Amino acid sequence: MSRAGTDDATACALETPPVDPRVTLGALLRRRGLSDPAILALRLTLNRADRATDFASLDDVVRAGALGAYERMQDGARLGRDSRVLTFLAEPGGRARLAGFRRFTLRRRGLVPGDIVYDYEAAHLLHSFLARARCPVFYDAIDEGGLDDLIGRLVLDWPRPHLRAIRPAHDPAILTIDPEGP
Repeated sequence: MSRAGTDDATACALETPPVDPRVTLGALLRRRGLSDPAILALRLTLNRADRATDFASLDDVVRAGALGAYERMQDGARLGRDSRVLTFLAEPGGRARLAGFRRFTLRRRGLVPGDIVYDYEAAHLLHSFLARARCPVFYDAIDEGGLDDLIGRLVLDWPRPHLRAIRPAHDPAILTIDPEGP
């Protein structure tokens, strides 16, 4: 017994900090067989310059079916030339919800994908993006497998600063709030 009247095991347990039950996104990906360290995580927000009556929030973009177009419009080749990307929709409180897992391939400069050009629901987003972007680039995207059951369900605690919207998916600071969804 120690001087405080507890045995050594109890004293040690009292000094051990609580364990965070959340797991990193990287650990969840490895459990799913996705151990590629080059996978990126993108926290998507609606740029203020892109907001309009029809698109006041990112939820409006999703409801209009324009998310697939909006995520492929980037100011500069921020996602590289050929990258596997987990797209997360920004939520209040620094949270982010999984919206998709795709392979993004950079298009030649100036080539806008036809599905974006002729998407009349998303026309305002395209025009606003082109007006504000210093170096507008576009990507083609092909769905990847392995996380389909978590799309719309997996929520992350996105690390600060929240404005750092692109991170390696295996960044140990990205924690899942509920690793297997609701």
